Amino acid sequence: MLGERRPRATTANTAAAGADDRTPAVPSAALTQPDIAGPHASSPAAAAPGSAWRDPVPWAIASLVFCGYFTLSLYRLLQLNPASYDLGIYTEYVKQLSQLHAPVVDILAPGFNLLGNHFQVGVAVLAPFFRAFPSPATLLFFQALAVAVSVFPVTTAGTALAGRTAGRLIGFAYGFSWGLQQMINADFHEIALAVPLLAFSLSALVRRRPAAAICWAMPLVFIEEDQGFSVAAIGLLLVLSALRPRLLAALSLLPSAMSGRGTGEGFAAWGDGSTAADRVSPEGYRHTALWGGVFLVGWGVFWTVFAITVFIPHFNPVHQYYFWKDGGVVGGGARGSFSPGRIAVQLGHGWSVKLRTTVVLLLPTAFAALCSPVALIGLPGLALRFVSTNTAYWGTDWQYNATIMPVLFIAAAEAIGRWQRLSRPAGAEVSPPATRLAAWVIVRRGVARHGPAMMAAIAVAFAFQFPLNNLWHGDTYRIDAHVQAADAAMAVVPDGATVQTTLGMLAPLAARTDTFWIGTAGNPLTQYVVFDNNDSGYSPAIKDVPAFIAGLYPHDGYVEVFERDYVYVFRRT
Repeated sequence: MLGERRPRATTANTAAAGADDRTPAVPSAALTQPDIAGPHASSPAAAAPGSAWRDPVPWAIASLVFCGYFTLSLYRLLQLNPASYDLGIYTEYVKQLSQLHAPVVDILAPGFNLLGNHFQVGVAVLAPFFRAFPSPATLLFFQALAVAVSVFPVTTAGTALAGRTAGRLIGFAYGFSWGLQQMINADFHEIALAVPLLAFSLSALVRRRPAAAICWAMPLVFIEEDQGFSVAAIGLLLVLSALRPRLLAALSLLPSAMSGRGTGEGFAAWGDGSTAADRVSPEGYRHTALWGGVFLVGWGVFWTVFAITVFIPHFNPVHQYYFWKDGGVVGGGARGSFSPGRIAVQLGHGWSVKLRTTVVLLLPTAFAALCSPVALIGLPGLALRFVSTNTAYWGTDWQYNATIMPVLFIAAAEAIGRWQRLSRPAGAEVSPPATRLAAWVIVRRGVARHGPAMMAAIAVAFAFQFPLNNLWHGDTYRIDAHVQAADAAMAVVPDGATVQTTLGMLAPLAARTDTFWIGTAGNPLTQYVVFDNNDSGYSPAIKDVPAFIAGLYPHDGYVEVFERDYVYVFRRT
């Protein structure tokens, strides 16, 4: 359910900031008018004071995020150095959709319809752009753009809840968070489209705009089948915010969650940056949150169950859901049954790696996310990974942590904003018993005052440990003679031809030919074979490539038509 098999591996904001630096607190009875159309629909004059769209700093942050991430992924493509075969797979997938063909991706397996692998119909939104610009770089462009756009709702949430300076720092820390960097480093994945949807939905959620939160969450189910659980979690949080706000406070993992008791500043009193004209009655909020949340729970669960049991098996060549084998499931196929005992055992297996991943996930928010119920929305996806038998899902590599980033950073903004309101001298905070919680209150006040700056500092420190560090290395931009030879070899293959090739050239060739990954069982005879002996994937390395190809196809007339720097092209005569 979570991914594919792999071929290889500043100044701190204070609680006493002036009126120019923060959005005024909103009483608990003041609720925001739902904005179904989303943040783009509001005119500048009617935009919320906490909106990041009117602030030049988030625009600068988003521009840096886009330029940095697109540069990293583009040069990885230009160097023919993919992390896996996924970029080739999605290039072929979007190309087929752009031509109004069935999304058959021969790279994964000859004649394989990719809808039999994941429920990823939402990626079709990229097809018109690919039709105009048929290149794998188009996918990388929109992936970087999706991440950059998600900076705005995260910054808006931080600004509305914790003040402008805090919002800017939280948006900066989020934009360059390690989970997003790892997704960019792993070429292209459909989950990139879920990142801004989650960010917009949760930003609306914490600013008490339930209709907008619902509308942004609904398309998530079409990005990947497991996102339905996140949609259901958002719906459940909406229901609880309408019916049992104090229960939400109790669900936080540290005592600060209950510190709003008696003050009107608990989870149910999320601030917002709306204008007075936008506000509706508490009854209106409760009605929308309750029934909209119930709808989201049903919507998310239905699409996940439908995708796993009906849709994907229908398109799968053996009519099963391939990823049943990775979880606590007894038996294969769509009829596998869950074993609670096996799930419990698997959850504890490899606990040291899973614990490290959890700590590294919380660290970029200075652990403030742990104190907000919003963080619970990330639990379904994390639990699915940790019960898997595939160890690739447990760690910090690949794209699997990207969708948790907006959840955690918006959760941290909600917690910090709540703590700031509790720490105001004019507030009526109920002091906890000094013998039990005095130390925690001191920590809470420190994080409320300095947390956003800490998050930005952690992001800068992590930049030297994760892929963003490659921006400062000259090797990132070097196109050597071997890559030039591979480019020349691919130029020999005409558009529309059938070709088998090695890993590095899958994506560029898939954009304009019918491409197969060499060595995959069942590959048909193709018009061309393009072979990079420096990165063939064969072990041990092939010593005599022409002889190797002749041995694979002894009676099929392949002749060598190109050779340079260990890159070969063979044509079938």
